[in-house]
Amino acid sequence: MATTTSSASYSSKGALARAFVAVLTLTTAILGATGARPLVRNLRTQKEFTRLLNYHRDVTGLGVIIDYYSDGCGPCRQIAPHYKNLAKQYRDKVVFAKVDVNGNRETSSQQRIRSMPTFQFYQNGKKQHQFSGGDLQQLQAWASRLASDFKANNVKITREALESFYKEHAPDKATEENLDKVMKKAGGEEGGKGHRNLAKALKKKYGVAPETTLRYDPDAPQSADDPKQGAKQQQQQTTPPPASSTSSRRAKDEPLKPNLHLASMDALEAELEKRKAELEAQMEENGSEDEDEEDDGEDTPTFNMYTPDPDGLAERVVIIGAGPAGLSAAVYAARAGLRPVVVGPPNDGQLCGKGVLVENYPGLAIDITGPAVVYEMQKQAARYGAVFSDEMVSGVELSATTGQPHVLRLNSSSISTHTVVVATGAASKWLGLESEEKFKGGGVSACATCDGYLYRDQEVVVVGGGDTAMEEALHLATMCSKVTIVHRRDTFSKASLILAQRVMEHPKIEVLWNTTIVDFIGHTETPEEADKDPHMNAQGADTTEDIELLTAVKLRKTDSGEEMTLPVSGAFVAIGHTPNTWPFRGQLTMNDQGYLEVPGPSTRTSVQGVFAAGDVADAVYRQAITSAGTGAMAALDAERWLLEHGIKDERQALEEEMLREIMEETQREREAKLGVDPTEACEESA
Repeated sequence: MATTTSSASYSSKGALARAFVAVLTLTTAILGATGARPLVRNLRTQKEFTRLLNYHRDVTGLGVIIDYYSDGCGPCRQIAPHYKNLAKQYRDKVVFAKVDVNGNRETSSQQRIRSMPTFQFYQNGKKQHQFSGGDLQQLQAWASRLASDFKANNVKITREALESFYKEHAPDKATEENLDKVMKKAGGEEGGKGHRNLAKALKKKYGVAPETTLRYDPDAPQSADDPKQGAKQQQQQTTPPPASSTSSRRAKDEPLKPNLHLASMDALEAELEKRKAELEAQMEENGSEDEDEEDDGEDTPTFNMYTPDPDGLAERVVIIGAGPAGLSAAVYAARAGLRPVVVGPPNDGQLCGKGVLVENYPGLAIDITGPAVVYEMQKQAARYGAVFSDEMVSGVELSATTGQPHVLRLNSSSISTHTVVVATGAASKWLGLESEEKFKGGGVSACATCDGYLYRDQEVVVVGGGDTAMEEALHLATMCSKVTIVHRRDTFSKASLILAQRVMEHPKIEVLWNTTIVDFIGHTETPEEADKDPHMNAQGADTTEDIELLTAVKLRKTDSGEEMTLPVSGAFVAIGHTPNTWPFRGQLTMNDQGYLEVPGPSTRTSVQGVFAAGDVADAVYRQAITSAGTGAMAALDAERWLLEHGIKDERQALEEEMLREIMEETQREREAKLGVDPTEACEESA
């Protein structure tokens, strides 16, 4: 019985020992993994937010960028893959983090975040800049700036190096008191900008600088963004080993093994529980890179970003513009195997404007915001092989010769391409009032066809005196209780006679002559109003931002200066549009309003291989659905043009040519080994 018990005990102890070794191995592996910095760190609590900033202030000196986002925010979802790409680009140069404003309300509240997305930029624990919106160019510029600052200030002068320097060049200053004073003036012993300036000052004074080291080495094993752990690790790395002994010499030659056979059952169980608790705490505290990758959203696609061809080969199709026209063209061109390049900021265009709700796009029966629609279009285009560039086109050199590529100049590079689809759109003209931007999406609009239905049976105002204003007013009059046209002149001199007459005769339309709007008036949407607001309940809506609702407009008479307030629910600015065609002036034929001319029913422009789609060539309809339709047309026209002129994929042609040369060379070598005369072989073959 005793023997059985002993055997069972040893068996149990052996099993526990094996389990302990397994947990120990797992702990080491996972802690090693979690010690690596995630690509985009998710800050779930205020404690994590503070610890991250403090760690990179005190230990690494890396700049920190924080993205405040919401899963329900369309622009946030659009910028997310580009933010991740920047994190990859600046890995070990800048730290990228994110805060879900709904999940971490404490941090977003303390930072007074009022709109999504908002980006903050920190250096040495201090906020350097902040902006709201998906401005990728500004985001890239600040990431580059933080990376440059880190590179310049990644310097450290140890106390020992400073003491050695003074002993050699100024012995009277190598005192403890002076060393303390100099180190304090340099910002402490952590290193950084103060140490960099100290090195410069000493070199200027003595002609030579003290020995410096890197304050932070990205290739060295890193702790998990915790200054205490970092200090502990540094202490372990710099603490000298104990005096030499037989056991220590043996330890150098042999790997360390746990003496499990010497431990009691209770000791093993206690250590096992301790290790498990430490592992769980560490995983909870830091998370892993995989976990943080998943936090970006399972449905967040990987947008392949454009990189210039190393051989300088021309693309087959480049699409300028990332709105409905450009993305529709991208879907059709990608499905045709043309690998289109879409050039343009991800959040550009009227459909991505503040509070835009899409109710008249076929197939979208649910309430959905404009940014969410554009995001779905981007995903679809990416799925079929479209690649994206977030840069802006600064100039073009269009070729009049078939086969000679067009050249598009971007902010930092250029693209050669055989065909171009111009889908740059047209920008609405606004009044320029400070309050105008405030109420966009909450009562101020530039499209009655898009948003008029939201104000049925309500009173609205239309600003303008041309055909656009006449059309908007007549459209609104079919659903609104009253429409007031505010016009700064005393006649509709720029409107067609028939439209002006219809407006004047309409019983629901009133005209205020010699009048301008000087201010928009309203209030912040209440929770009760938000529950009924279709914008707030739409897919892709930013539910974290307070909506300002328009209740009235302040008017002023141009002849007398008299001011008045007109209660309205909606205001439609109808003073025209400006087509975004400036890069093509002097190269493509335009009408007197600046829109590109295309001979219907095609999308061809005046230059071979260049096609136009969307509002940039449409002064009449200006709808997302019509833009998408002409985008598909432009892609089909581009595909047919390439086929008609026999322009093949240059990459594929180069690969085929190289393969043919390799096969011919192989055949010649084979014939030479067999002693076959290539000339005779050719004659026999003939």
